Amino acid sequence: MVSPNAQKPTRRRGSAAEEARMAIEAADADGVKRAAMTLRMTLRDVSELKRDPKVAMADISYSPDGMRYLGVAVDQGGVTQSTLDRGDTSYVRGAAAEAPPAKPKATRKKAVKKVVATPEAVA
Repeated sequence: MVSPNAQKPTRRRGSAAEEARMAIEAADADGVKRAAMTLRMTLRDVSELKRDPKVAMADISYSPDGMRYLGVAVDQGGVTQSTLDRGDTSYVRGAAAEAPPAKPKATRKKAVKKVVATPEAVA
């Protein structure tokens, strides 16, 4: 049964490697340097990129700084959708996400002993 409010299917995207290559080439055409770019990829897309048989071995490189694809640094995980950061945002590659403020530790009040007033003490 088809509902009258059926959503249009999203466009079928290419592989993670194809999408990243297109984004990098578009940024190159706009004059952005590859050293300023960062590919922020989901863990799944990084895994797909590494296993893609169409990607040449020379396109992916590893160094102590991390993985690079076509000369662009790759940040793995921490995002829900893979994107190319062109270096014009406040994103800093390799910086840890800002931790939420610490909650103050809850403390218990000390119990106060109740003093029972006796009739002799009151008089």
